[in-house]
Amino acid sequence: MTESDRVPPTASALQERVLVLALMSRDGELAQEALTRAGIAAEVVRGVESLCEAIAEGAGAVLVTEESLTAAATQLLLKTLEREPPWSDLPIVVLTTMGEATGLGLRTIRRLGPSANVSFLERPVRTMTLVAAVRTALRARRRQYDVRDYLQVREEVQQALRVAHAEAERSSRAKDEFLAMLAHELRNPLAAIVNGLALLDSVDPQNEIDARARGVIGRQVHHLTHLVDDLLDVSRIVSGRIELERAPVDLARATRQCVEARQSLNGTHQLTMLSDARPFMVDGDAVRLEQIIGNLLDNAVKYSPPETPILITLREESGQAVLRIKDQGVGVAPDMLESIFEPFTQIATSLHRAGGGLGLGLAVARGLVEQHGGRISAESAGLGHGTEFVVRLPLSSASSVTPEEARAPAAPPRRIVVVEDHEDAREMLLELLSLQGHRVEGAGNGRAGLNLIVESAPDIALIDVGLPELDGYEVARQVRRTMGHAVRLIAVTGYGQSYDRARAEEAGFDLHLTKPVNSKDLSLALGAA
Repeated sequence: MTESDRVPPTASALQERVLVLALMSRDGELAQEALTRAGIAAEVVRGVESLCEAIAEGAGAVLVTEESLTAAATQLLLKTLEREPPWSDLPIVVLTTMGEATGLGLRTIRRLGPSANVSFLERPVRTMTLVAAVRTALRARRRQYDVRDYLQVREEVQQALRVAHAEAERSSRAKDEFLAMLAHELRNPLAAIVNGLALLDSVDPQNEIDARARGVIGRQVHHLTHLVDDLLDVSRIVSGRIELERAPVDLARATRQCVEARQSLNGTHQLTMLSDARPFMVDGDAVRLEQIIGNLLDNAVKYSPPETPILITLREESGQAVLRIKDQGVGVAPDMLESIFEPFTQIATSLHRAGGGLGLGLAVARGLVEQHGGRISAESAGLGHGTEFVVRLPLSSASSVTPEEARAPAAPPRRIVVVEDHEDAREMLLELLSLQGHRVEGAGNGRAGLNLIVESAPDIALIDVGLPELDGYEVARQVRRTMGHAVRLIAVTGYGQSYDRARAEEAGFDLHLTKPVNSKDLSLALGAA
């Protein structure tokens, strides 16, 4: 077979071979023959340069005579070993002279010992001993290969996890951006409806038909607003981005307020609250606690027949405030008692979906309860037997705080500019403000709004954020640069995330209101100017 006909060794064969370097070629050949007879692949190399090249290609062990390791050869070998990967510790078996170590042998030990995986065999050496030493070296090398393979697999797994994490982050950002945009687009028409309803309530005496129709509109707007809020909140809760503004909160007072609000919105159910005549103080976010209670009450109303009672009780048990909301509605199957708290899960009672909703209210409630350090559970005897939701929150030692209910003062007449690109929302807000005695002007895009504010110098500017030509943030910045703080700037927008509020503050807004804005909040904002 010619040199060109030889099949190159595989990577596996290279990493198992023993490289033999001897000053006398006959010594190398004898060692190779002994190892080959023992089933060990061995290859004689000519000179230390060839040895270093072969090590770079792959080797299981090195067998070398001490006289081959001159100072220059040893230095070259050490440099080659330094270039090996971190997992590699190539075994080197050095054949030394029998008896007392020669000066050359001592130098070899000093040069290689601290930096290399070296073992020594004294000559003459029995074939059996040589083979055993080389096999031991190869076993050590195979363990290194196992470490290499493990590190490689771990790196591949970590890389796959990094890629998956980055993709999940991209997907999460895309989802959040979509939900924020969806909320903005939904809140614009809601704002127009709310303002239109407030306008009707202000100018048109209500007969019985008007009252019923407006009640329906009010309830449905309330329902749609909660759907939008739940859609955004469940995403933030899952990703851990809900921040609680903690303070001492009387859970009994918060529960009573929620019950009274539901009774005014929906008079078809009998909501009864039983509680000890005392405050139940918890350390929590008042808005989020009311959201928890409201979601549970809405769920009870949704899945209960009209005129059926809904019982709300609040008691202290083992240092915890325990809120129970019990209905006599459709009930929950035993296998659904845990899954109903998962997002988009609903009780499938019929195809017509009379209750409506997205199946997010309970998921939001659970996330918020857990962020408050509490637990929420559901109990039911089965379908058709009603459901009881139980919320347990740790009681606080804080003293009772009973803040005055904020009243919406009648704001004195103001000069107000409304910058809003949604025509219906703008026109309804202008009409409502005008009816309240304010002098109002409006603009439908950012550049026109900026010019109007600078030219008319109003007391207040109500500015949407998502404006064409010039967004609301830039309008606010330019107003501040031009007019300082002579104008009170209020962002009235469908973007209601915490970072939207922070961005509004950074741009120079005095206040951030999320659409749809109820008349009470609007009056408070105008009255504070």
